[in-house]
Amino acid sequence: MQIRWNILSKYKNELYGFSILWIILYHGTIKVPGALGKELALLSGFIKRGNCGVEIFLFLSGICLYYSMKKEFDIKNFYIRRFKRIIMPFLLINGSYWFVTCVVCKHDIFLFLKNITLFSFWFEGNKIAWFIALIIPLYVLYPFLFKYILNNNKINRLFYIVLLCVTVYVICGIIKYFEPKWFKMIEIALTRIPVFLLGSYCGILAYENKTITSSVKLISFIIVIMGIGYFYVYPIGVTKVFRSTYLLLGPSIAIWIAICLQIISNNKLNVLLSNWGGLSLELYLSHMILRNIFIKSFLIGNSKVINYYKYLIFALLGAYVISKLVVYVQEKIILKVSHVNK
Repeated sequence: MQIRWNILSKYKNELYGFSILWIILYHGTIKVPGALGKELALLSGFIKRGNCGVEIFLFLSGICLYYSMKKEFDIKNFYIRRFKRIIMPFLLINGSYWFVTCVVCKHDIFLFLKNITLFSFWFEGNKIAWFIALIIPLYVLYPFLFKYILNNNKINRLFYIVLLCVTVYVICGIIKYFEPKWFKMIEIALTRIPVFLLGSYCGILAYENKTITSSVKLISFIIVIMGIGYFYVYPIGVTKVFRSTYLLLGPSIAIWIAICLQIISNNKLNVLLSNWGGLSLELYLSHMILRNIFIKSFLIGNSKVINYYKYLIFALLGAYVISKLVVYVQEKIILKVSHVNK
């Protein structure tokens, strides 16, 4: 069966939906004093590696940005669109949360400013919005990556992308050696940059409708199978090797989920995943906050299994409602600003 790279663009919302659900399931296994019940015991290894969903997120982001820039190479409009997509949900969700917890409850405006500017992540290790702290500089730099490498047919683009990935890992090694405490705070972001770069290159293949060769399908399938085994038996944590084990695993999972979705061709499943995928950023931001609230709430009981299921209900339903509300408010704000500008 001939499969083309644009399958990743075709099913991007479904893949985003799968990723955010995997991430939410994973976050219930850390910090929340819970345990997976018998129903999910078989999937425990897979669920507990749900942080790999972030690699799928960033891989797809790289692909989507390439499409965006090819459609219209206008840096100003590019930044405006990214502002609407990234900054507005961040301000509405995290800004509201921090205003209440920092300003209203603690009367600490300085703490609020450190959080909202993401200073607290880069220099204090507050990871609640680390994804935004990473994606903002990546989006700021992307037009230059596109102009000088990705859209430059005169050079070996794959070579330069690989060179950039190696450079990132070298920088990670240097920081870890000289500033281990700081590296521990920010490695969750820095070590994810290579998969974004890889996605940016694959955006070329998807946009040009290149065929996924048999060798790529075979290698990615082997990586997925080995990855599943890694989920259950591999003893070394991913942070010890700069999360490099996820560099090819995340994209490989994305490829094979997309292939499976095309083979299954189940409209109800596609709609379900797309609905969650369309809200993926809002769901990510809101469920991180809800997890913090849940941990400190009266909902925590003595049963670890029940705690996990209560977390899932609280996080999934709460995040979905908040995300829908944020999208509604955001659309109203955009319409009002557009009306004023006219």
